[in-house]
Amino acid sequence: MNWVDAYLKKPHAVIALVLLSVAFGVVGFNTLPLNLFPDSNYPRVSVLLSWPGAAAEDMADKVSRQVEKEMAALDQFRSIKSTVRDETAAVTVEFDYTKSLDAAVTDVNAALNRILPSLPSDLLPPRIYRVSDSTAPVQTLAVSPIPGSLMPLSKVRQICDNEIQEALLRVPGIADVEVFGGHLPEIRLTIKRDRLARYGLSPDQVAAAVYERNRNIPSGMLLSRSGEQVISIRGERALRNNLADIVLADGGRNGAVYVRDVAEVITTVEERRSFFRGNGRPAIGLNILRGEGKSVTGTLSSLEKTLPEIRAMFPDLMVAVADTQGEIIDTSVSNLISALRDSVILTVLVIFLIMARIRTTLLAAVSIPFTFFMTFAGMKLIGYELNIVTMTAIILAVGLLVDDAIVVIENIDRHAAPGDKSLFQASVDGTREIFLADFAGTATTLVVLIPIMFVGGYSQKILRPLAVVLSLALFSSYIVSVTVIPLLAPKLMKTGQSANRLERIIEKISKFWLLPMQRFFVHCFRLSRGKWGWLLPVLMLGLLLVSLRQMPIAGRDLMPPMDTGIVKVDFEVWPNSPISVTERVVAQMEKHILAVPGFVRMAVVGGAEPGVISFSADRTSQEGLITVHFQNRFEREASIWEIEADLRQSFSTIPGLKRVDVYDYGATPLSSIAAPVDVMISGPDPRLLDRLAGTVEQRLHTVRGLTTVSRSWDWSKKEIAIKLDEARLAHYGLSPNDVSAMLTTSTTGRVASRFSIAAQDGYNVRLRFEPDDMAALADLETLQVVGPKGAVPLEDIADIQPVFRQSRITRQNLLPVINVRGYRDKTAITHLQDQVATVLADIQLPAGYHITQEGEIRQMKESFSELGLAMGLAILFLYFSMVVTFASYLRPLIIMSAIPLAFIGVPWGMLLLERHFCMPAAMGFILLAGIVVNNSILLVDFIETARAKGKTLQVAMEQAISRRTRPILMTALSTVAGMLPVAAQSAVGLERLSPLAVVAIAGLLVSSFLTLAWVPTLFIGIVWLKEKLQQFRSTLQLGV
Repeated sequence: MNWVDAYLKKPHAVIALVLLSVAFGVVGFNTLPLNLFPDSNYPRVSVLLSWPGAAAEDMADKVSRQVEKEMAALDQFRSIKSTVRDETAAVTVEFDYTKSLDAAVTDVNAALNRILPSLPSDLLPPRIYRVSDSTAPVQTLAVSPIPGSLMPLSKVRQICDNEIQEALLRVPGIADVEVFGGHLPEIRLTIKRDRLARYGLSPDQVAAAVYERNRNIPSGMLLSRSGEQVISIRGERALRNNLADIVLADGGRNGAVYVRDVAEVITTVEERRSFFRGNGRPAIGLNILRGEGKSVTGTLSSLEKTLPEIRAMFPDLMVAVADTQGEIIDTSVSNLISALRDSVILTVLVIFLIMARIRTTLLAAVSIPFTFFMTFAGMKLIGYELNIVTMTAIILAVGLLVDDAIVVIENIDRHAAPGDKSLFQASVDGTREIFLADFAGTATTLVVLIPIMFVGGYSQKILRPLAVVLSLALFSSYIVSVTVIPLLAPKLMKTGQSANRLERIIEKISKFWLLPMQRFFVHCFRLSRGKWGWLLPVLMLGLLLVSLRQMPIAGRDLMPPMDTGIVKVDFEVWPNSPISVTERVVAQMEKHILAVPGFVRMAVVGGAEPGVISFSADRTSQEGLITVHFQNRFEREASIWEIEADLRQSFSTIPGLKRVDVYDYGATPLSSIAAPVDVMISGPDPRLLDRLAGTVEQRLHTVRGLTTVSRSWDWSKKEIAIKLDEARLAHYGLSPNDVSAMLTTSTTGRVASRFSIAAQDGYNVRLRFEPDDMAALADLETLQVVGPKGAVPLEDIADIQPVFRQSRITRQNLLPVINVRGYRDKTAITHLQDQVATVLADIQLPAGYHITQEGEIRQMKESFSELGLAMGLAILFLYFSMVVTFASYLRPLIIMSAIPLAFIGVPWGMLLLERHFCMPAAMGFILLAGIVVNNSILLVDFIETARAKGKTLQVAMEQAISRRTRPILMTALSTVAGMLPVAAQSAVGLERLSPLAVVAIAGLLVSSFLTLAWVPTLFIGIVWLKEKLQQFRSTLQLGV
């Protein structure tokens, strides 16, 4: 390795490259975008469809179903889901990860263009929305009048829709601002029914006249030699009262008939079907959406600079934060940096307690910052971000990255110990000798991470950043160990210098437990050479079998639950209740929430508004969602699950509350998973689906670990069904459209025009009969429908009956479905799955009906299948990499025999710390395989080296055990120390990945001790077996 001598003796290029990498890493660390988690959701595209006046059944049959069929022809789609209610439908298409979101939007748009000609002509233009983590609001603002102000919320809404929205859209990083909360101003033409009849006019005539006479009409262009001039008929009314002067008809001798003759023009607000409350106050909500590729923290930082200006512009308004991603990200990053600090301190402390030398410990510690900044440089180059996953990878790497430095330092120290060479020469010789062996040890960990990067699916999406950052850190640590360490060793290490008092005390303590341990393992090896040779293999096998039987007890999850301090409350009041009832129930719920210790902020979204998807597009005015932020778990006494339990108990006493689901933010790993337990029933008849769902719901209430159970819809929505008599219609010269127009005008009213305001969005002009004229079913029956032959009561031309129907229509993959969903506490999903399967086992389903589990269990099966493949590939990669390194097919098998030993400790660690087996735990198994093999390599490599020097097999084995006990335990304990903050969940969000650290710690602790006894025993057994086989072959040859 002459080139090792070359770069160590002429280190200028190496030093320059290392320092340049560190400088780039410092820049990278300060400029990497911050987020909570990587974007792990499948690419989804939602299509919002609106058909004014359409019943849910018509919307589903004539619009939604047709769109779904067209979407089903698209490539790479995973599922198609639709939710339909009166007038609106939302169709969401979920694609595989292999399809980009841009490509998905393009395909959906093309499919819509193909199907649009066959859809109803009065269908409003469909709206397409991207759905991903990046499209979620980064912050929700609550805008309300300051206390004591008389400003109405309609005025606040007008300001939010115009000045504030426009000011926010100018902020760098903000892509869109959605406004929500009802109180939309409008101009209403309240028609007097008797006056309309007196003048012989219909609502259609009034609406047409208002439309035609309240608009500007482009009318060509006057061209001349001197120039050109646009011609425009200016019909828009400048003032609200001018609308009253619109001429409706020629009254003959009595003069013209004006709007004021048949209607009263008033400025009011639209009938509310939505509301927003922020921190316990009625308000208007604004969702801030970041741009594609923009970081959450960067967008929020720009927003914070703009908010003081907005508050100064509108001193009568209170602009408060009701919901935000920034707080949990800041808390998590701060906690993670503290955890990283603790990891470094613990690792360095363990190294010192074992090495008992301040200078060598300092030398090992120096490698840590160099490695970190080189890792950050790599992350910057490949475009990664700092989030819980990547920061956890860096924390986990702390204990691993010092292993390379320790191996090099130990070898340098061994060369320097005799005192026959300088420290510099000892550094050169020690590094040259260990160069390839050190790389082989690092490579064994790197190769097991490769399959994770390419296994596909959700597993790759979550764990790939972890594997890539770990690989960057390990490779950086190797570079630092063979460049920086040997260059600094002559400066920091000293030969022939006696230990100081502290070092002597630590050395005595170290030898006090280390020497007996060395003698114990040597004794175990000697024992296995005698008549008790069978005992060790039997003991190992027994321990492995007993441990594996404990794994189902711990249970499995897709991802572990996480205490983010954020609670979601999804609720519903009784169907057909007015929105005032929903608001009254919310006010009572807020009282209970505000009384919880540690409360920080709260946002309440009730109902829905057309096109405002970030606040929910398919919620009725009887439904709502409350998002509550509490202090982080380090600043409050109760866990988030205890708070949820208390809130459920409090809400159970509120009258009028039909359903309430209380769950933690992040209760499901993917936003496309509606609930941890999601039982889907499919079949053609909605009434039978409703009855089956009732049976399933009743049985799920008996499942231990489920906190709430609810269904996606029921048969409780009251509707007034009108069946027209076609013969009577023809007699009066009426059409169904005439009746529909009269009904619409008499109830909700219809938008006839738009009232423009300079530099603002303007108001709708709504035509409507007096509300008192239509307050009960009897009023509907006596409604006068005006036709060519005069007016006729509605009851004379129609059969009017109140009926009950579905509250909404849901379909999945072209089938009508109903979902029964359950939220859990911290019970493992497999424990819930077993109970669910048991309670549903004897349900008899008619032909054509199916029950499937669509919740977390489905994704968990997919992900564990992917991770099983990754584990198999990791073992193969590991084996063949060592075949190349050792030029042997048998020796890698001896080395890899330590891997099963690691599994002995894992189940006990999981049970002790109450963790579930999950994706991070599976990643821990894979990582553990690479770490454990390093210890075996150290033993086998020493044995082979000793035998090559002429030592007998017995002596080589015993020396390997004695001399490798300290480095094996030191690397194991330093790795464990580095992972302790992750296992202890010392940062908000580390709950998600703590099972990885628990698996690695438990497996590494047990396997490190067992490896020292098992690998030499197996090695010598195989050598003995090979000798016996050779003797047998020799005997056969002599016999021949």
